[in-house]
Amino acid sequence: MAVNRGCSLIFAGVLGVIGWCAVVQAASTLSAEQNRLARMEQLLENYLVELEDVENEMLAYDYKLKRAEESLQKARENHKSSLMALKVAEREHKGAPTSDTERALHKAEHAFAMAERGVESRNRRVEIIQSTHTELEARLQKSRTSVADGKSRLAKQQVVVDNLIQAMLNKVDEQPTQMASAPKPEVPAAADVVANLDVPEPTLASLSPQLPDDSAPIAATAEAVPVADQREVDPELLEYVRGERQRLEKVLGELDEDDEGKQTFRSLSLRPSGEGAIEFEFLGQDQYKLVAPVSAGRQTYKINSWRFRRTIPADDDGVRYVFIFDARRLSRPRLVMYPEYVLSQLD
Repeated sequence: MAVNRGCSLIFAGVLGVIGWCAVVQAASTLSAEQNRLARMEQLLENYLVELEDVENEMLAYDYKLKRAEESLQKARENHKSSLMALKVAEREHKGAPTSDTERALHKAEHAFAMAERGVESRNRRVEIIQSTHTELEARLQKSRTSVADGKSRLAKQQVVVDNLIQAMLNKVDEQPTQMASAPKPEVPAAADVVANLDVPEPTLASLSPQLPDDSAPIAATAEAVPVADQREVDPELLEYVRGERQRLEKVLGELDEDDEGKQTFRSLSLRPSGEGAIEFEFLGQDQYKLVAPVSAGRQTYKINSWRFRRTIPADDDGVRYVFIFDARRLSRPRLVMYPEYVLSQLD
């Protein structure tokens, strides 16, 4: 009977430990998948910002291309009329040459030369705008594909998280049932337990105070030093950061030496939710930068009167982020942000 009671206690204990371990493992897995979901949300937000920026540029270049083509058409009409005027002046001067016809001929030749130059310059402008417009169309298609893929990955990851939550809830619900179905141990009477106890007589040595063992190594109780955090960076995030770095280098590379370009704001600050203001550094050409730690969760960043909402994964709580504010288009300014640790993994 004693053996049966012991087995019952052990079985119940094993069930409890197994159930507890399963819940802990499920919670750890859920936390990792939720963090992955937050990173996908963050990346999708970045893609949406990029898509909006490309669409705005496309609208601007659509207008530029339309104006350039209209200007080219007018230049061609002027070239045609100046050519006709030149032929008339040549014919009149050839038929009855005088100082007046000679003056009219020189004037017509000059007007025709200017018209030719006007057509050439406007034609080059149209070609340049068309080339940029074609590049923007490719960027727009790429951004739309990135957004669509991001939404698809986000939806799939949301299903994974939802399934893990449901499985974890099921595990918790199963614990009382498993414990209730386990055989209950027989508890003997208190008098029988006391009567059967074999208690030895106390000795002088047992009554003496026990001093701590100084020979025990201190290192055995010391906490282990945490290993350096090796962060895994998603390839999509790495590609996004690389693209933004190249964009910034291209914008600043258009400036001449010692030329800072346009600076709309002499003082510009970022104010995270519930925190103090942090000043931006002016880079040039209406590009502003700062590096500051962030807080996990859904955050709102205020820059002057503009508000930007971003998702910060739990793993990035307290991590330093790079903020780039693009103020070239004040009607729709752009805020780019990414973890600073990604820069160390760029090629």
